[in-house]
Amino acid sequence: MKFHLDGKLNIKSPVDKTFASLTNPEFMVSCIPDLQSHSIQDSQHFEAKIKVGIGIVRGSVDVKFALQDSSPPGHARLVGDGSGAGSKMHIDSVFDLSPDGNGTMMTWSADSDLSGLMAGIGGPVLKGQSEKQVNQIFTNIKAKLEA
Repeated sequence: MKFHLDGKLNIKSPVDKTFASLTNPEFMVSCIPDLQSHSIQDSQHFEAKIKVGIGIVRGSVDVKFALQDSSPPGHARLVGDGSGAGSKMHIDSVFDLSPDGNGTMMTWSADSDLSGLMAGIGGPVLKGQSEKQVNQIFTNIKAKLEA
């Protein structure tokens, strides 16, 4: 099952600080909801074990992330491949940053491809749960950068 999410977020943080944070594996894992554990391989690769609960599917997913196409101070791509809870996933996300007054406007998009038990739950439920998780990640990012 494939689906697309996108949006914009205004962050009261300078572009350079926002970019540095969004391309820092330690910062990024600190923003993942339901994180059970993580490991940092290097400045562009990290792994996260994330608790999932969508419909009747419960468990955890191990995801390997890679930061790609980084172009300071305004563009990067984060790709994730994971498996667990009887499912496999691939996530390809990009963000673009631009100055917005004293802050940053972030435009982002993400394409997901899920197979296995999670894909069998159904589009509306799965997309709704994914939107909820993504919104929580961005709430965490915004709160940490504006603190």
